[in-house]
Amino acid sequence: MNKEDIDKVIDTWKSHLLVGQLEGYQLEIDKNIIPEFAAIALFLDSRTVKAAGEIEEYYEGYRQAAVDVLNLMGVEIAQDDQFKVISLYKKEKDDDKQEELKKHIWG
Repeated sequence: MNKEDIDKVIDTWKSHLLVGQLEGYQLEIDKNIIPEFAAIALFLDSRTVKAAGEIEEYYEGYRQAAVDVLNLMGVEIAQDDQFKVISLYKKEKDDDKQEELKKHIWG
């Protein structure tokens, strides 16, 4: 994924999600996150929000798949309403959870 594609995903996420109740929020991406991983995380977040308007089973399935992928990549998204910041940061590695996720995905 090149820088232009990454920037496009980030800009699309901002224009889609930083509106309404989240207007005025800033996005912070931890420098320890690989830029492609940040783009994937934001893409999945945006798609999950879009899926929320669909059938409940579809949304829950999409949300769980997004969470599984983010866990595998070690990326976490957090929202701080006090400081109006949405952060992407490197999740602390928990080997037991990683193994459980691997078994869940690949059997």
